[in-house]
Amino acid sequence: MPRNLLASTSDEMAVNVPLKDFDSFQLSELDQIMPRLYVRWLLCIPLSQRSPSKAAIVEYLQGGIKDTLASLSILQGYIVPKSSNPSRLEVHVPKEKLGFDLRVQDHDGEHDETFPTYESLREAEFPASSLPDTTLTPPEIKPPPVFDMMVTFIRGGLLVCIKCHHAVVDGGGLGLVVKFIAQNCFATSVQEKVQSSIPPSMDRSILPKGNQSNLIIENGFCVLSDTAQKPTKDYAPMISHTFKFKAEALQKLRLLSTSEIGFISTQDALTALLYGSVSYARGRRFTEISTKAVNLPSVMGIAVDGRGRLKRSAVNYAGNVTMYASYTSPISLPVENIPSQYFEDLESLSQRLNLPSLAFQTRKAITSVTQDSIISVISVADSLEDVARLQPTFADFFQGADFFITSGADFPVFQQEWWIGGKVEALRIPFKGNWDGSSAVLATQDKSKGLDVMLGLREDDMVVVRKILLAFGAQIVQVSK
Repeated sequence: MPRNLLASTSDEMAVNVPLKDFDSFQLSELDQIMPRLYVRWLLCIPLSQRSPSKAAIVEYLQGGIKDTLASLSILQGYIVPKSSNPSRLEVHVPKEKLGFDLRVQDHDGEHDETFPTYESLREAEFPASSLPDTTLTPPEIKPPPVFDMMVTFIRGGLLVCIKCHHAVVDGGGLGLVVKFIAQNCFATSVQEKVQSSIPPSMDRSILPKGNQSNLIIENGFCVLSDTAQKPTKDYAPMISHTFKFKAEALQKLRLLSTSEIGFISTQDALTALLYGSVSYARGRRFTEISTKAVNLPSVMGIAVDGRGRLKRSAVNYAGNVTMYASYTSPISLPVENIPSQYFEDLESLSQRLNLPSLAFQTRKAITSVTQDSIISVISVADSLEDVARLQPTFADFFQGADFFITSGADFPVFQQEWWIGGKVEALRIPFKGNWDGSSAVLATQDKSKGLDVMLGLREDDMVVVRKILLAFGAQIVQVSK
């Protein structure tokens, strides 16, 4: 049965504590322009007869979180609008340290079939459809906490869901936070201080200052004339697939996507394949509606970790440095059907999907993210009274013509033991509702063996895209509606 599923004592107190009992933590301009949502990870850890007892594991987790919060007090805070400008956010950190009540769910009874066994999840490659957001993610709280965590014991394993608000950390930052939590849990389990446990930095001063003479953004973002909410519309059914690309398939894809124009990476080629396939599927669907010749605007958006692009080292910085790179590749209508024989000739199929050009444009867009471009984004955000006017250029990816990809392939989640013998085996994103036109490259234990990609699309478009990806050697891990 679930334990501690309701808001913890500290949550309830936070809502009622007067404003004077909080310290205000000021966020950066890059924090302000991030999506107002949570970055959520689900960590899958196997348990065996040699593992510590449940009570001991909970004790290690509680101790590790306690030490983490002692070093990173911002994680105990709550996200609130600034009183002086509600378009911006700040963090209220309670002056009195309230502690953290870990939420624990018990579904590991012999006859508890709420979840499949850990072994069956492993055999199925930890499918998102078996890892529902509503069951595994900490409940919503007002005001939203910066950090929350819930653990679920199932038969043969442990599912650890950690969420941090995107206004405070990005994916790379969450990776640093999770690594630090794991180090602290391990130190608790062996009852000794681990010398290498250096907390990630939350010091926003590491970021460069804005420059009001640099207000031109050339890549990734645009300034809207207003922020009026778009009218709602009816959406077609959507679906999510997780695809596994083995190393051999990725190597071949890179060769097929390489041209004489310049260097491309494996992930550039993968991005090109996803974007080219999705654009083709959408183009075919639009052509069935109208055969009128027209160029349909389409933008490819790419999340880029800016830490390595700053002149001042930011490798241990956990705040937001995610930038967006983008380029346009219009869908020329009408789009002709790809002949079936092309699926047996990958060189012809890659040319038909324009993969060499898309891969090169991907590389060019990513390399254009520099310290100067980051400063220009900071400068424009700082100049706006309503920071919500600064938006990604690829805003039409949800059942539109744009596409977006983010990557967590390098996130440090697998190396650190949480206790002796306790290591994360898989990282997944708890499946939540419907999404379309976006994808995420997931962290895996061994990138040399391949990559896992989560992709969300309209159901009718996915039928077309799936056939193309399978032709390039992808394997379907799981389907989620």
